[in-house]
Amino acid sequence: MKNVNMLVLLSVALFFNMTGCSKNDGSAELPVDDEFSGILLYDSGEQTYKLDLSTKVRSIYFDRNTYSLNGWDVSWDGSIRLESEIVAGEFDEIKFKLINTADNSVVKEFVYDSPNGEDRQISGLLSPDKSLILIQPDFEHGIFIIDTEGQVKHHLPMVNNTKLTLGDEVIWSSNNSILFTFEAFILRSDPPYTSITPVKELNYSNWGNIHASADGSKISLRIDKHIYLMNADGTDLVQVTESDREEREAVFSPDGRYLLVAADYYPHTFHPGTWDLNIIPADGNKYKVGKKPGNGVFEIRRNNSKNVETASNQMLWR
Repeated sequence: MKNVNMLVLLSVALFFNMTGCSKNDGSAELPVDDEFSGILLYDSGEQTYKLDLSTKVRSIYFDRNTYSLNGWDVSWDGSIRLESEIVAGEFDEIKFKLINTADNSVVKEFVYDSPNGEDRQISGLLSPDKSLILIQPDFEHGIFIIDTEGQVKHHLPMVNNTKLTLGDEVIWSSNNSILFTFEAFILRSDPPYTSITPVKELNYSNWGNIHASADGSKISLRIDKHIYLMNADGTDLVQVTESDREEREAVFSPDGRYLLVAADYYPHTFHPGTWDLNIIPADGNKYKVGKKPGNGVFEIRRNNSKNVETASNQMLWR
């Protein structure tokens, strides 16, 4: 990273109101099927599904109203689902629900009144400790962090006098830190969110879709058409997928050992697109994913199906 850029970012003024072994040829062996743990959650068509990795049984995860639902997220421990939906007849209010995933009971719900006027498309991400909700920047809002009562706790509208805007991304990392993209950088802010640390300068024309491992040690991202992996401090950036098509993004397994890859990505007009679900080791080696994958790639199929599972809009591993 150029020193001049480091100095600029380290001196940024915040506007807060209140982050296995394998062969070098990528031929590592994945574990036998029943050694994968956890569940995959993903949108596909009009449904949101849950697939148990130990049994390969797929079921509908929750009933969603495709008209009113803005988005959903699930806590890192899998116990709470966060849903956001529009409020009928209102243009600056969003209803958030915290739902117990064990029995689908509503733990809490509240209406968030957007400080910046009309906005019906807000959705949120639940913090690792489940106490805060992170709202993505759009044209006017910048980054907001609210509590589970709907009160604004922190606000970051701009960096270096430049607004955060639609297309900038923000995610949670371990210990309620946040990672976010700004211009050619990935930046980090730790509680109490009074300073920003540059993580990585990325001099590429097309990159994004950042994700962090649960322990905060690794970051995955897309550069151009493929997935890259690096340490949380921005070191050791390596390409970990290759294919004849495009990969959209990659989310970590709960233990950080594997990546769930959106392979063979096909863009759509009104949502992020569709893709196949592939798993690769998060070991820094390169794997051929998508159609006719190479060694070490596991294609997700449910019981009694010859077809690879496809997803759209969102996928999680919990």
